[in-house]
Amino acid sequence: MKHKAFFISVLSVVALASCSGKTADAKVDNQKAEVPAPVEQSVATDAEAGKVIELTDPKMLAPGVKVERLTVVDFNASWCGPCRQLGPVVEEMAEKYAGKADFISVDVDKYGILMDAWKLGQAIPVVLFLKPDGTSSHYVGTGELLPAAKFEKLIEDNLK
Repeated sequence: MKHKAFFISVLSVVALASCSGKTADAKVDNQKAEVPAPVEQSVATDAEAGKVIELTDPKMLAPGVKVERLTVVDFNASWCGPCRQLGPVVEEMAEKYAGKADFISVDVDKYGILMDAWKLGQAIPVVLFLKPDGTSSHYVGTGELLPAAKFEKLIEDNLK
C-alpha cells in the first residue's frame, strides 16, 4: 500500500509538470524542421467567423504573416490539462468576437516548430495575439487567461 501511494504521487507530479516543460517527443522532432515561410494570403481569409479554426498548414502562421484583423492563436496539446480547460473559453470568445477577431488552434505536437518560430518558449497553453499592424503579443499559462473575463480583457486590450 505504501508503494501505491508513492507511485500515485510521482504520477501526479509528472502530470503537473508536463505542461510547463518540453512537450511530447513529436515536438522535439518538429524543432529540427525548417521554419515555414509565410504565405501571401491572410489567415483571416480561411477563418470562419465565430469558430475556432484548427491549423492545418503551418505556413499560415509563419512569422511575418499578414492578418486582416486581430488573430488569436491558441497553442495547445490534447494531453495538457490546462489546455483542455482553456479550450472552451477560446471557443466562447470566438463566438463573442465573431467578425472582430479570428481564432486559430495549433496542436503543438503537430506544429511545435511555430512556437520556436514565434519565440514562445516551451510552456503551454500559450496564446499569441497577431495584429493587423504587424505587432504581436503573447501570454503563457492559464493564470492570465482564465477565467473568461480575464481572457476577454486581453482580447479587448489587443483590439485597441
